[in-house]
Amino acid sequence: MIGEPLPRRISDPQRRRELLDSGAIFTAQRTVRGDAVSQDHRLKFDGVARYLQDAGQDHLLHIRHDEIHPHWVVRRTVIEILAGGEQPDVLDIERWGSKIGSRWCNVRIDLDGHRGTRVETEAFWINFNVETVTPSALSDSFVNTVGSAAEPGVLRWKKWLDPAPHVDAFEVPFLLRAADLDIIQHVNNAVYWTALEEVLATQPDLRERLPMRGVVEHNSPLQIEDAPQLLAYRAGQTLYAWLVAGDRTAAAMSVESLP
Repeated sequence: MIGEPLPRRISDPQRRRELLDSGAIFTAQRTVRGDAVSQDHRLKFDGVARYLQDAGQDHLLHIRHDEIHPHWVVRRTVIEILAGGEQPDVLDIERWGSKIGSRWCNVRIDLDGHRGTRVETEAFWINFNVETVTPSALSDSFVNTVGSAAEPGVLRWKKWLDPAPHVDAFEVPFLLRAADLDIIQHVNNAVYWTALEEVLATQPDLRERLPMRGVVEHNSPLQIEDAPQLLAYRAGQTLYAWLVAGDRTAAAMSVESLP
């Protein structure tokens, strides 16, 4: 399995109540719509990615840090689709900081469906200063709130995926659209997961197998004029993919079948 097991959800009832009351744990609910479900009646990776983005913005609003830390850059997202459930499902979403540093944090989000959907995720987010185009220090108030749910220890970046495409990688048709750009004129994070779904569609036996884990690691931002090439390579039960723009790899991705 690529990478490491995701941290467990906080289960102690009293501890959970304290963290919910402080805003360290944030909860929400979403109804799964048709465009988030695959032809196999599975919640799609890009659909999950959009729920994660919404939950992140809502959490910041909930703890009143949306103006203190308005800009974040995701470095890696891990999505484990553990059970497909019956669709359309209603999802209970829970979000908390699993580890925190001075300028970045790991954030866990679990999605539990009323009809059997089960998804676990974790993302490495960097607090970003758009004026200096550099990571920015987290405020004490953010660390004291979100960090109160985090595991102790130092959080450092550790790459999971090789950014260099495999020599035998094959190309998968993929086109960026104007609608893929977000408010800062970069390709939205969920679009990378759409690319991974395109790659997964070339492997029907893997596409239909649950549980599965997807990983997207961002190396540099994409814009429309980059016209990236989507490459893929399969090794056993793991499918690797890369979005390549010229001589740089904007993102390295993978999807694998879990035991």
